[in-house]
Amino acid sequence: MSPASRLAAAVLSACCLAVPVAMAQSAPTAASQPCRADIARLCPDAKDRASVRACMKDKGDQVSAECKAKWADFKERAEAAIEACKPDVAKFCSEVKPGQGRVMGCLRQHEAELSDACKAAHKHPAAK
Repeated sequence: MSPASRLAAAVLSACCLAVPVAMAQSAPTAASQPCRADIARLCPDAKDRASVRACMKDKGDQVSAECKAKWADFKERAEAAIEACKPDVAKFCSEVKPGQGRVMGCLRQHEAELSDACKAAHKHPAAK
């Protein structure tokens, strides 16, 4: 697997597991966290990130337009982060097996050495 593919797999895996839960838990307003109500309504028995993700995927046709838009925006930002960090993954993490956050962990270990573009994307892939 190429370094770019490793980063893509790591970032998208992390994003897919973290975003629905983070959207539901971290912000105080419905406008800033449009998935909170969807998760509460559609997945009340979900216990962890993986179960929330699976539930939201299974019930995708019932997810609100606002949540879908927030998710699409996050994915776009994650893809930009992947692109920004490709050279850094190739340089520092080419031997790291993707999955379970290993590539992201490698990037964190080399944070002081990362390119400015990757540092910015790595810290705030979902921030505007």
